[in-house]
Amino acid sequence: MKNEKLRHYAGAVGVFLLVIFLLMFLSFNEIPEKNKDIFVSTLGVITGALGAIIAVIVGRDPDRENSLSKKVDSQADQIEFLVKQKDELEGMLIKMQESLIDNMSILGTTLFDTKINPPKKSKKDE
Repeated sequence: MKNEKLRHYAGAVGVFLLVIFLLMFLSFNEIPEKNKDIFVSTLGVITGALGAIIAVIVGRDPDRENSLSKKVDSQADQIEFLVKQKDELEGMLIKMQESLIDNMSILGTTLFDTKINPPKKSKKDE
């Protein structure tokens, strides 16, 4: 694993140095007018592809990035679903608490009323 990383970094440094040396060469030597367009086009292609070349040499894998991106999106969807489920559960709990409070209030009121004002016994019950 370390050999592979070392090779990748050495390759990246090599490509970078190649571009630097090419630019230094161009600063000291004049390009003939008839080859100038071809040379400038080639230099533009090399410079434009430099980022991709270094990424490949360093070991960046676009397929791995895509799979990780899909995994992150999938986890974001799961989190969204779990948050929705949590909100529904909280709503159910609040409804249950309200129902429990209402039922306890009715029970307490009924119990209180029977203690304060006990039902009168009718003559039939005696």
